[in-house]
Amino acid sequence: MLRIAILLGRSFTDEHGMPEVVRLLGELGATARPLHLGDDLIDVARVRLDYDLYVLKNRKDLGMSVAADLHRAGAALLNPYPVAVLLRDRIVTFRVLRAAGVPVPETFVASHASQLFPALDRGPLIIRPHRRARLRGSAVVSNATELAALGPMEEPVFAQRYHAPDGPTYRKVYSLGSERFGVVRVRPGRTPEEKRGHPFTLTPELEDIARRCGSAFGIDLFGLDIVESEGRPYVIDISSFPGFKGVSHGPRRLARYIYAAAERAVRGESIVPGDSLSIQPAAGYRAFRGSTLDLVLQALTTTPATAEELDEIQKLVDEIRLRVEAPKPAPRARPVRPPLAALATREAASPRVAMYSQGMVGFGHIRRNASIAQALRTAPPSPAIVLIAEAWQAGALPMPEGVDCVTLPALRREPDGAYNPRFLLDVSDQELIALRSRVIRSAMQVFEPDVLIVDHLPLGVANELTGTLERLRKRGNTRCVLGMREVLYDPETVHRTWSDRANLDAIREHYDAIWIYGDPAVYDAVREYGLPDDIAARVRYTGYLDQRPRLEFAEAQAGPLLASLPPPPGRVALCVVGGGHDGGALAEAFLETDLPPDTSGVLVTGPLMPGEQRQGVYQRAQGRSRFHVLEFVPDPTPLIERADRVIAMGGYNTICEVLSFEKHALIVPRVRPEPEQWIRAERLRDMGLVDVLHPEQLDPRALTEWLARDLGPPPASRSRIDLGGLTRIPGLLAELLGVPAGPLQPAASAAAVVGLT
Repeated sequence: MLRIAILLGRSFTDEHGMPEVVRLLGELGATARPLHLGDDLIDVARVRLDYDLYVLKNRKDLGMSVAADLHRAGAALLNPYPVAVLLRDRIVTFRVLRAAGVPVPETFVASHASQLFPALDRGPLIIRPHRRARLRGSAVVSNATELAALGPMEEPVFAQRYHAPDGPTYRKVYSLGSERFGVVRVRPGRTPEEKRGHPFTLTPELEDIARRCGSAFGIDLFGLDIVESEGRPYVIDISSFPGFKGVSHGPRRLARYIYAAAERAVRGESIVPGDSLSIQPAAGYRAFRGSTLDLVLQALTTTPATAEELDEIQKLVDEIRLRVEAPKPAPRARPVRPPLAALATREAASPRVAMYSQGMVGFGHIRRNASIAQALRTAPPSPAIVLIAEAWQAGALPMPEGVDCVTLPALRREPDGAYNPRFLLDVSDQELIALRSRVIRSAMQVFEPDVLIVDHLPLGVANELTGTLERLRKRGNTRCVLGMREVLYDPETVHRTWSDRANLDAIREHYDAIWIYGDPAVYDAVREYGLPDDIAARVRYTGYLDQRPRLEFAEAQAGPLLASLPPPPGRVALCVVGGGHDGGALAEAFLETDLPPDTSGVLVTGPLMPGEQRQGVYQRAQGRSRFHVLEFVPDPTPLIERADRVIAMGGYNTICEVLSFEKHALIVPRVRPEPEQWIRAERLRDMGLVDVLHPEQLDPRALTEWLARDLGPPPASRSRIDLGGLTRIPGLLAELLGVPAGPLQPAASAAAVVGLT
């Protein structure tokens, strides 16, 4: 029989439904005992032997002290002591959340309240104790007088930008294993009903926020307080053991979760199963110096603690990563990797591949890399793969087994070409790029890839790959591949960009191959851009990337959505606008279209559509029952497959999807500031595979007329265009490694295409 101890406060305190959880654990067959800290003296050495699992419900000083002793004694705690330590300190908590790409208020830490005066000039602040379980509550201040009226404050002073809520309610998001729950509550709650709240369905954005929060600390049991201000959500608090008030059958769900965790503890398994976290947490501080966990230790050094305490906390931070790792065999020395020329003769082992996506705009680059990663995993030599990508993007896409992510803090590219932090608004662009560079360099030092595939930019964003590429070249154990879509920019821009000696020198010095993900029959980049002969000799055209295999990972997520659409023979017109940052005009025109009588319309706005514009889109859709509006779909391939007609912008991935599923498509491409989409769309239109509408001619009437036209049979794209990229790339990888591969379709050599051989 399982034995479970629940660490509570004094017996006369309110324990928020825990007696019911104890009773339900008994029904499940466990022996569950409340341990009321403060009522009796607890002999930790004896208690350690008495229970299979401990639940840390009380997180005040006495509870944390007992938990620390249990942790050092090797006891299994449901909510781990290292994480509870971090979450007690709001300075650390919010630095970690911000580094993980979670939207949190702008945060300030001061040694004296007067240092907050400049921040007050920019708007109200909310002052909170930097450590939880302090008696002082929160206070909103708008000026220096109100701040001074609060009286003496414990140092350091913790403050955040105050965001006035859009209404009298706030949202709670609960995570319990692989499940997420949303509850809306009125603040302040006066009646039992208001205090309990009522459930709501989480949006994809809130689901993503919850996944990021759990992954940041390596936990799947927690609660979030979220306030929505001007349509944008902000995480304002996180708890490692919430009350799940308002969650349907909350105590029963919690009891089952605790019981299952106790069973895993008895079997010697990790209490948090690795597959319950959608985004894996960063590795420990010592393993990944330069990673976002650097911020944890940096933050901790600003809080009152001795050097000995800081060293202990550093050890605890290291242990976070153990929460999602299965027990490992005894360590053994890892053989030194030989130079790559000898790879074919070394002992058989899965090669390692790292893939870099620079992020910044939309999901195009990481979705392309995710498709390639899936193909590499399902064909020899089946490498272990690490994707290097921005955190907010990496967590949004389904990944196959054997693929994991090292995440970067996010950048945003401005219209003038400058880079700015997307979320870390109080960090300069230089600091953020330096942090990204260190994360990448540290990851490569630990992972030691056999092949690094860099997407699009030879030196990465703002040259952030320079140090990594130089180190890999000196070691000589890693082949580097530059992967590119078939159309970069217009030829003039490419000539100007590639005439930059730094780019050409980087390709010549660091890259063994260039893979162009396209068909030269559509666009011959080597000829169009006039690449130098020595660069052209490294080019291989892979063919476009057939997106049909992505259905294996995307259908489960899209099942409920597809079920809400009319079944065939009902028709679906799908409109997708990429990331959405410049897709507002197409989205609005689509919603004003007169659909054919037997057709339903589905619009995907994209996660980057400006909030005001997205709100206008939702307002336009109200009252139009045949239109469905979605903010974000992690992988649209099931929607593309289901659609009868597709109206879209002309990004690379969308075009691959349209060609893969041989759909009638009307492409309304971006033409400024970069004509890439227009060039691609024109070439495919000239081949009779898509229809094209210039954005200056975009209006609802044009879309209505196109939807009403009889377009005949679907275009035979797969017989006209090479879509074999995903079956060819594993062979190209094996060729680089000098290892056996499966059947390899011949890749077009650029040298042969332009007559150099």
